Amino acid sequence: MTVEQIAPTLLDEFTPRFDFAFREHLLVQGRPEQTYRRFGELPGAFQRALDRTVPPRPRRCAPGFDEILTKGRWTVLASSPGEEVVLGAAGRFWTPFCDWQQVSAQEFATYSRRRRGTIAISIGHRPYGDELTLMTFEARATTTDAVAYRWADWYWQTVKPTARLVVREVLRGAGS
Repeated sequence: MTVEQIAPTLLDEFTPRFDFAFREHLLVQGRPEQTYRRFGELPGAFQRALDRTVPPRPRRCAPGFDEILTKGRWTVLASSPGEEVVLGAAGRFWTPFCDWQQVSAQEFATYSRRRRGTIAISIGHRPYGDELTLMTFEARATTTDAVAYRWADWYWQTVKPTARLVVREVLRGAGS
């Protein structure tokens, strides 16, 4: 199978272009429809998963990725029940005083407020054998101008190592 033969994901529909991204995978016990159900209402599932531990905040002057997940104004952009859900949030998320904007799924792809950006998150559930699920969490951030890009780049590089720890905890939450 070549790259051209792989079907685009729902996330690709909302963020075909992005400035920053990371992806984490975890193999968990259960079928995809079970792990999908365990997430329940997003982003409430983020809070439940992260209540067990307090991930380190990389710097006092920037929010931790756990704060982005639990405090962002998330909109469900699309879902394929039992397979994938895509959430989106918009605003300025790289400062200690986040400025979240409410956006609809229709507005998300064209969001362009100056000095802001968007974050799209996909949580995928794919079968792996008979009783396991390969869960994939992918986050993509897009900025609206050069100033926002510089600040978001600093933030993304700062938060990425601890964000991976946060995401692993979120994925483990669906596997338990």
